[in-house]
Amino acid sequence: MPSVSGAPDPPRGFRGAFVSDPARREEAATVSGPIRLVPSAVAVPVDAEDVAALTAWAAAEGVSLVPRGGGTGMPGGNVGTGVAVDLTRLVATRDHPDGTLEVGPGVTGTALDQGARRRGCFFPPLPSSASRCTVGGMVANNAAGVRTFGHGAVRSWVAGLDVVLADGSLLRLESGQAEPRFAALRDELAELPGMAPLAWPAVRKNSSGYALDAFLPGGDPVALLVGSEGTLGILTSARFRLAPEPEARALAAVPLRELEALDVVALEARRLGASACEFFGPRFLDIAGLRSASPVADLTRTAPALALIEVEGPAAELDAQVEALAGLARRLDARIEVGRTTAEIDRLWEVRHAASPVVAASAEHGLVSMQFIEDSVVPDGCLARYLRGLDGILAGEATDAVVFGHAGDGNVHVNPLIDVTRPDWRERVRRILEATVDLVASLGGTLAGEHGDGRVRAVYHERVFGPDAARAFRTVKERLDPSGILNPGVVVPLEGQDPLQGLTPRRRRA
Repeated sequence: MPSVSGAPDPPRGFRGAFVSDPARREEAATVSGPIRLVPSAVAVPVDAEDVAALTAWAAAEGVSLVPRGGGTGMPGGNVGTGVAVDLTRLVATRDHPDGTLEVGPGVTGTALDQGARRRGCFFPPLPSSASRCTVGGMVANNAAGVRTFGHGAVRSWVAGLDVVLADGSLLRLESGQAEPRFAALRDELAELPGMAPLAWPAVRKNSSGYALDAFLPGGDPVALLVGSEGTLGILTSARFRLAPEPEARALAAVPLRELEALDVVALEARRLGASACEFFGPRFLDIAGLRSASPVADLTRTAPALALIEVEGPAAELDAQVEALAGLARRLDARIEVGRTTAEIDRLWEVRHAASPVVAASAEHGLVSMQFIEDSVVPDGCLARYLRGLDGILAGEATDAVVFGHAGDGNVHVNPLIDVTRPDWRERVRRILEATVDLVASLGGTLAGEHGDGRVRAVYHERVFGPDAARAFRTVKERLDPSGILNPGVVVPLEGQDPLQGLTPRRRRA
């Protein structure tokens, strides 16, 4: 029941902190992206049983819960007006005899990878925000990083999950193993129109919608929960498979004379089995100062784009892969710089690692970077068309943007630089968003490759996936969270939901 102040009273028996003071609520209202929504209170559970007690109370009282970790999410999937559930204290870590590593949702990506490296392994889909993002957010968004191109996103590496469902029940789930209520859901979904066969965007990575393409074939609950953004259950532990550290790596930097060359680079990178294939657009190269004082300055002085391609494997096989990359550069009439030692590779990767701080700190005076169209994905062969179309949309609204991303996966990070001194800036943002959704849909893509739908993109599912899939998403939500208490408005929109609710012009967190 709500207290006199309007905030809910603490649940009886909850052992963690439950606070409603304005300062703590304001802290939980903002994240790395541009959406700000103030919660009614902040709950900090101490263990899985505390999460279960909190969720059972919320179900009984009709209180919504908004799970959150490091606050690095962009599209508003970790903010809301309900009770914010801070999972950062759940950090227990455990090695398993089968080689998997179990960690709590509050463990950072960097700590997860460090645990893997102590065993001579690494965690391939590690995001660039690894030092700040948490495992809970990585699982919630089916997160990805530069090496997802060669190794797959987080879903590919999850061996099992412990989750609290909307009724407060705690489940321990293993990847590939059935669970009765998920099996019943799978059977119901299979009977819906458009599910057999399922029409699904032909993209290499996706964190938009519910993963029906992964769930329907075998009814694997883990496949469905990964990427569900805390709308179907609250994570209390995750078990990950790890990859052995490769014997050797090499990284090639190739300047591109035209954007259309990106599709050629991506195709060759896939043929070579590259682990990463990144690109940086002209505005990023300009703002970052990469044309004048950087490890790639000599390559990028006049190039409209730059590609970074990483290969890995046995040292004896790397020479042939590097020679193939040199051949690609010759076909593109481009120079190439290759790093083979750890120091050389790290020096070239500095370009990518500096992306977020550069965008946050270097926009011109009066402009604010807003990630409202942040990480769309388009099918193979469509990257240049998407970038050209995006340029047209932005030019039509007299808006600049910093563009970079994962060329091999067709996954583009777009940071529009919005002049918030203009009285019509919100209308301009809305027009850019709507036109970009239409562009992505026309190319057969999705609106999120790494960061999830959040609140910004949930309303566009019917336009992107089609009415049958959108109806199936709502069925999933209604069956697993019938009272709608878990992160309402995320993935499945509320009636009349405004995708730009809470849009706030501010310098985002680096």
